[in-house]
Amino acid sequence: MTLTLLTLVFLLTAYHAAALAILLALKPRLRPLAGLAAVFGTHMLANLGMTTGSLPPALDITSAFGLLYGPLFYLVVRTLAFADQPPRPIDLLHVLPAVIIVLWRPEPPMSQVFGLPSLVIYIGLAIRILFRHRLAAAQFRSDDRSIDLGWVGYAVAAFAALAALDIVRELVLGQTGWISDDLALSFVLVSVTGLLTAMGVFAWRHDGLQGAVPAKPETNLADRDDSEAIARFGPIDALVRERELWREPRFTLADLASETGLSPREVSRSINAGSGSSFSRYINLMRLDAINTLMADPAHKRRTVIELAYEVGFNSKSAFNRIFREETGRTPSEVKRG
Repeated sequence: MTLTLLTLVFLLTAYHAAALAILLALKPRLRPLAGLAAVFGTHMLANLGMTTGSLPPALDITSAFGLLYGPLFYLVVRTLAFADQPPRPIDLLHVLPAVIIVLWRPEPPMSQVFGLPSLVIYIGLAIRILFRHRLAAAQFRSDDRSIDLGWVGYAVAAFAALAALDIVRELVLGQTGWISDDLALSFVLVSVTGLLTAMGVFAWRHDGLQGAVPAKPETNLADRDDSEAIARFGPIDALVRERELWREPRFTLADLASETGLSPREVSRSINAGSGSSFSRYINLMRLDAINTLMADPAHKRRTVIELAYEVGFNSKSAFNRIFREETGRTPSEVKRG
């Protein structure tokens, strides 16, 4: 086999994807992402086999891979977002279209006709999960910003940009000769490998922060007319303030429920009804009150804002700055300067 730039890229990306898949598989919640990396690596090997002629045309399954990326991406996001929705045997039905393509072997561009709409649909479902996760996280975690999955949206945008570039490569660059087609394809494949690696890093961190939450919030703000919940709010609020429970950076709804002897649902309904806020905002407003008090105290004049933020329970500089601006309309530095 003669090594060209493209065959070398096929080999290296397949090797890297395999190593990434093995590493990610060590964490159960990251196994769907490991599967995505493994499929990409297998795709690269199949491309290598077809390019070098080491795979006969009868074994060409490259057209089926496009129908696997969408479902796998959706499962990756679902598993990262929700603790109670792990992969299940029924999820194997998502790969059925790819199996059909392998058995049917339609002529191009039939596989693309099915693959592109499938990818768009699954990405749409994944984006819906991101919105649901953001809403649910605010009901269960005081540090909901630290487990935000917004980076997945950036990954989607990056993959879309690379897909568009690949289309331009096929329709324009290959016809004009402005740049070698192999070079352009190599750039796309290396970039995809880099994105998969970045997703692995962020997903590993997200899992370490126990960022998966229950799929359904315990309640919602419509419960403000719940007199029983409002009556419970007073003692809960007094406990939180008296013991300064908001100082715990990863304080959760389950933690507060344990302190009060109530169920998480009862506590959540009480906070929503009594404060008109989600659990996260309720806790973070107390932290902001505390940091405003510290910044106004001359004894803390020489301390940095971020030092004070960590002292009152924030565990992320970016999350603190964003929450502070959203709630006050000013930056922490502006307030500290007076």
